[in-house]
Amino acid sequence: MLLIFTLSLSAFTASIARTLDRHLYKQMYYEVGSNVALKDNGTHYNSADTRTPIYSFVPTEDYLKLKGVQGATTVARHTANVLLANGKQQSAVYLGIDRLTFPQVAYWQQNFSPASLGALLNALAQYPDGVLVSRDFLDAQGLKLGDSLALSVATNTGGVGMKAVIVGIIDLFPSWYPEEGSLFVGNISYFYTRAREEYPHQVWLKTAKGTDAEDTIYAVRGYSIYLDMAADETRLVENGLNTFVEGWSSADNKIVSEQSRPERQGLFGLLSVGFLTAALLTVLGFILYALFSFRRRFIELGMLRAVGLSVSQMIGLLASELVFLVMIGLLVGTGLGYAFSRWFIPYLQVGATASSHYPPFLVQIAWSSVFQMYVLFGSLFLAALSGLAALLMRMKIFQAIKLGETT
Repeated sequence: MLLIFTLSLSAFTASIARTLDRHLYKQMYYEVGSNVALKDNGTHYNSADTRTPIYSFVPTEDYLKLKGVQGATTVARHTANVLLANGKQQSAVYLGIDRLTFPQVAYWQQNFSPASLGALLNALAQYPDGVLVSRDFLDAQGLKLGDSLALSVATNTGGVGMKAVIVGIIDLFPSWYPEEGSLFVGNISYFYTRAREEYPHQVWLKTAKGTDAEDTIYAVRGYSIYLDMAADETRLVENGLNTFVEGWSSADNKIVSEQSRPERQGLFGLLSVGFLTAALLTVLGFILYALFSFRRRFIELGMLRAVGLSVSQMIGLLASELVFLVMIGLLVGTGLGYAFSRWFIPYLQVGATASSHYPPFLVQIAWSSVFQMYVLFGSLFLAALSGLAALLMRMKIFQAIKLGETT
């Protein structure tokens, strides 16, 4: 019972820690969309006749020239109104994406949609005016794949009206939260064609491990950090894209900031203490059981030795008992730890903001920690068997028989 309890407890606490740790990674990458997201305002000037701004942007491919940038994709994010069947309008969120570069950069999970990301992007390729629509809107309006709808997308200079065909269903999408309203995802090229110009948009960047997001933003704005080792100073050298960045965010920076919060460190410290305590109880319980069991069965083992059992046969007898004990502890303890993790960990996803609830928890069983417990159990088995074998070899048969006669 002690082995079952300690192994199930250690598996449960380790799985909580693993799930929370992995969820933080997913949560921040879902919020940002990729490693880094920035608002590219480009360069613009006002036309002489209409006084409306005319924007100019560097090609997305130019971002790949920056140090540490492995991928870049453009995302146009705008509010929109969709015309309903009853003649009313409903506000929504419109995201225009580049279907060629999006899968190389964006964070994606399979449970975001009933279809794969490749199938969704292929549908957008087949229908330039196609849109991916959030399931809540389809269910509320009774629409299905292949139906058409009318959208009006708000921009800096007015509204862009367009017809769209529903080609895919999505439940979640990077950087979008259902509380913001229904979501429509379309081809950014089709949107710009309808608008006849480009507007300030987001650029999502996939960066190499260890790349400083702030250095990347300096380079986008037109500067990069140059450390002069000889002069022991940091200077700014102009060699970037010369693009105006209104704002930016980094998933890695957000993860580091969240991990440094005292309440999170305290929680993980508590889980670590629970895991170590369970492991210590396992060690003490197993050793004490082996010793007390041997002392209690001292007479029985002496009589078996007296009737002709060899030391190796008696060691085999004790080994079979310990193997049975360890295997029951491993199998039942692992099963209970797995079941408790699946049942209760999903209820730990709490928070006061909408972003804290997305994406939903995916329970991560800490199999590496469970394997460590298996190694610990195996080591304890070998240690206990070696100790019992030493005691058997030092056993005096006449002492056991004499003690048996006295008893």
